[in-house]
Amino acid sequence: MFSLINTLNYFLIGICIGSFLNVIVFRLPRKISLISPRSFCPKCKKMITWKENIPLISWLIQRGRCTGCNTEISFRYPIIEFSTGILFVLFSYSSPYLYSFRNFSGFELDYFQNIFSWFFLSLLFVISFIDFIHLWIPQSLINLGFIMGGLNLFFAQIISNPYKSSLFVECSLACFLSYIIFEFIRISAKYFYRKDALGKGDSKLVSLLALWLGPFGIVLSIGITYIFAAICILVALKLKLIKKDQLIPFAPFLSLGGLSVWFFGNQLLIQNIFRF
Repeated sequence: MFSLINTLNYFLIGICIGSFLNVIVFRLPRKISLISPRSFCPKCKKMITWKENIPLISWLIQRGRCTGCNTEISFRYPIIEFSTGILFVLFSYSSPYLYSFRNFSGFELDYFQNIFSWFFLSLLFVISFIDFIHLWIPQSLINLGFIMGGLNLFFAQIISNPYKSSLFVECSLACFLSYIIFEFIRISAKYFYRKDALGKGDSKLVSLLALWLGPFGIVLSIGITYIFAAICILVALKLKLIKKDQLIPFAPFLSLGGLSVWFFGNQLLIQNIFRF
């Protein structure tokens, strides 16, 4: 019963956060404040009341249309809210290798781990959607990710690894080297192919992932990223959903790889890989 209540709470928190993620995805690329003005219809500019802003429920009651001008509200909004709710529940069971948040007595501090897991998930979710729509990774989100990643390391160090001072060194080094390597690949590819194969934001995102996942985690993450990217691009080309020279947003694939490592943990993934 207690587990069911927790699951419901996590889902409700998730759909509420998902509603805010919708705001970020819409406003940040358009350089609109995330705080003011209140939510509004992009077409008629009618301010949305609190009754029209209840996650999932309002969209269903209004049948996906604005009450002011009857303009159709994108299906993307409830999809993001619902997906975030489901993922919040799933990621409450994540097993990040570096950040177990187990204190000296062996007591699991789930609330710490959940906060950082949900933040990491939400950040990559927003970055993926913005890159998918606009082919752009906002620097402000990268900066926020680095700040929270540093706090994550700090709390993990204090709570579960007080004598492992190398944790900061390992993750910082992985962060720096990942950026250098991907920048080298990006610049080299642009020199040889005379066009961008990777964006500058991709190198920064890889560096961010390295801070959160550590040295082994980022290697696993990149491997998973390229496997998923190759499969999805080949299928999309076969189905003629994309063209051969079309620009492909890479952040969704990087995010998928990073979240896979975060959810399953380095050790479990390595064990399963070598098992095969």
